[in-house]
Amino acid sequence: MRLFLGFAIVAVAAAAAAWLVDRPGVVVLDWQGYRIESSLAVVLAALVLVMAAAAVLYQFWRWLRRGPMIAGRARADRRRVRGQLALTQGMVAVAAGDKAAALRFGRQAELLIAESPLTMLLSAQAAQLNGDDLAARRYFAAMLERPEMEFLGLRGLIAQATRDGQTGSALNLARRAFTLRPDAPWLVTALFDLEARAGNWAEAGRVIDHALRNKLVAPENGQQRKAVALYQMARTMRESDHGTVARKLALESLSLDPGLVPAAAFAADLLLAQGKRRRALHLIEQTWALQPHPDLGAVYEAALADEPAPRRLARVEKLAGLRANDRHSRLMLARAALAAGEFDSARAALEPLTADDPDAETCRIMADLEERARGPAYARTWLTRIEAAPSGPGWVCEVCDHGVADWSAYCDNCQSFDSLRWGRLNGDTRIARNGAADAASTSGRTESLPPAQGAAPPPPPPDAASVPVDGPERAG
Repeated sequence: MRLFLGFAIVAVAAAAAAWLVDRPGVVVLDWQGYRIESSLAVVLAALVLVMAAAAVLYQFWRWLRRGPMIAGRARADRRRVRGQLALTQGMVAVAAGDKAAALRFGRQAELLIAESPLTMLLSAQAAQLNGDDLAARRYFAAMLERPEMEFLGLRGLIAQATRDGQTGSALNLARRAFTLRPDAPWLVTALFDLEARAGNWAEAGRVIDHALRNKLVAPENGQQRKAVALYQMARTMRESDHGTVARKLALESLSLDPGLVPAAAFAADLLLAQGKRRRALHLIEQTWALQPHPDLGAVYEAALADEPAPRRLARVEKLAGLRANDRHSRLMLARAALAAGEFDSARAALEPLTADDPDAETCRIMADLEERARGPAYARTWLTRIEAAPSGPGWVCEVCDHGVADWSAYCDNCQSFDSLRWGRLNGDTRIARNGAADAASTSGRTESLPPAQGAAPPPPPPDAASVPVDGPERAG
């Protein structure tokens, strides 16, 4: 197209020249006593030369005028290229953990392209890598002044405040970040934890509801957190003398996580206090089949306190038969048999527990049994073993192996959420996650006790649909 246009221009110019040659003429300029005569062709040629010279002079003037701006732009482009290279090298240094290089490249990038948001991020990360929390906090705070960087700055400040134990400040920052990006998965988890640690379980429940509706957390994880939040809300309601609301919340918690043992014991205790004895017993039996626990047994025994000893024994035999090989089943059965005067049945239930290093609770019940059945002299042997006997099971964190006597939503050692499992408080030993027995080898396998004499065989494994996702004994 351009070639055709060039030919057309040349052709028009040639035609015009030929037209002028065929029509010669004279141009006369008479001005102030001067007279100039020339042909039309020469005058036109001179006019074209003057116009060309004017165009050249105009372009030269524009170049002189715009030269500094062009030179400045070229320098800025070179600085930007060097700054982006320093920024890239700094990010690589941060990923590699090279503190000195990260700090050096961060300073270079800040000098060359200080206005870049990524430069602020690199400088903050380099400061964190070098342990300069004050500088990192200053960079993160500066990000809050820029709308496109505000959320990133909040994330850095939340992490710093959480690490420094400033949970109140971290909570306020997380709430602000939630108004900006309620769709961030890491944020809903962090906000839930901060609300929960502050005791704001209702707010924590609303956060996890939002996360579940918008699929920001895995369903299993979300339901686990929701179940714990509901249980904690139920405890708050009971303290406020709202027993009915507390019962409903506790039962809703169990519907999400049937293995939440403290929630089951709490709900059963509420049912018992409200005169719903049969329902309380049924609830404990359902949970006992999944995960026996002494708290469940204590509520069960309290519900049967007014019944004759033989009838209590029959009910306890039914409960223990649901998990006949479990330590808690055997201890509970032994106590009920002892109260009913069935010494042989009590001995048969305890015999597997006394075979190898019995714990203090087993020794205590054996001493009581021997004193009633055979006299104080036979009980003395067991009484002397109580002090040196290992402690019974307790709550052990499956993340850090820290053991505690009472359950809480967060491990007080590593702060992991809902990580406590019921098992032996046995130092570094990992606790088995099936909740059936209290002793586990370091490989994580649980040793089952042999069945008691005359005890019913253990029930067949329930099908997968009836078992909660988390198999271990859970707390709430």
